Amino acid sequence: MKFNLLLISLGVSMLIACNGKSKQNEQNNSENESKDTTPVVEMEFQKIPVPANAGDSMKWELQTDTSDDFNYLHKPATIRTDFGDGKWYNFYHNAWNGPGTTYWQYDHVEVNGDDLIIKSSRNPSTEKMGVPGVNAGCITSNKKVKYPVFVEASISVANIALASDVWLLSPDDTQEIDIIECYGGKEPKNEYFSQFIHLSHHSFIREPFTDYQPTDLKSWWRRNGVTSWGEYSWNNGNRKYVRVGVNWVSPIHFEYYIDGELVRVLYDKAMANKINGKWDYDYPSMTDGKLDMDAGYQKLNNFETSTTYSLATLKKASEQSKVNVIDPYNFQKGTGFNKEMDIIINVESQNWHVLDKRTPSDEDLADPNKNSMKVDWIRVYKPIASNISA
Repeated sequence: MKFNLLLISLGVSMLIACNGKSKQNEQNNSENESKDTTPVVEMEFQKIPVPANAGDSMKWELQTDTSDDFNYLHKPATIRTDFGDGKWYNFYHNAWNGPGTTYWQYDHVEVNGDDLIIKSSRNPSTEKMGVPGVNAGCITSNKKVKYPVFVEASISVANIALASDVWLLSPDDTQEIDIIECYGGKEPKNEYFSQFIHLSHHSFIREPFTDYQPTDLKSWWRRNGVTSWGEYSWNNGNRKYVRVGVNWVSPIHFEYYIDGELVRVLYDKAMANKINGKWDYDYPSMTDGKLDMDAGYQKLNNFETSTTYSLATLKKASEQSKVNVIDPYNFQKGTGFNKEMDIIINVESQNWHVLDKRTPSDEDLADPNKNSMKVDWIRVYKPIASNISA
């Protein structure tokens, strides 16, 4: 009897063990079947280090829903169309058709398997500001970004008297950060501006419309040897690119990078700019509620100059100032830049250029060697905890 009970006990134990192994094998097989074995394809920019510091005990995490290397095809469309796996659509972020003489057009956007191409052309049947209209391409991200965030693009600007732009804009059009604004073409009246990449931002009131944009001379960044960014980019047909990025650290702190080099920082009530290899720490001032000006540019008061960048020095300069460099007229009611923003990439003919008769000719707008901006890639990173134990 004891022997039979022992056999029964052994049999039950073996059955339980076998059933346990069977269930475990089924679970393992199920996991193997459901596991995605599709190889992960790196975007082309992922081997390029992010130049900005993610912060103490932080690291950068790629945001794949707003980053793109444009290594696919999107043919020009005649209606509003999503593309890039739904990351973008081929128009501005509302129904406005553009500044100055601009008419943004759906079919002036294309992806050729390597680059995003933003085109321009003459719009002969229209007129704005007494000048024939300009058709141009514009795209907007379907997802928004918000600080802390690093956004960088590799850009080949149009070689024409139009603005080539990559920028961030809040849905209510009150907060704007310009990653690059570049007037590339070296046409008459635009020779001066074609030398620079403008690193700027805007603070708006919509009603009545009021716009603050920094007008300090140091916001116009120039590279030695480049007399026209349009000619530099076209490079006799062999396109060249420049990387421009913004680290939007906080509502009162922006860092601008060109080809991986930190060149301009705005922090609270002061700014730092790298000029001819040295860092100038400056702050603005006001008289009777208006920003002080100097020869048509926003006046800057120098606090210190050094050979290396120091945030601590910039903070000391900020303590000497009473004027905010992000929003000096307090249009944002003390919040700084705190709203989610769309990413926008476009070419445009801006009002102030048209008023000064800087507008492209029919010949330039018809010239495929001049009339297009290219973007090789755009990448977005957010800082996350690095999980590195002390």
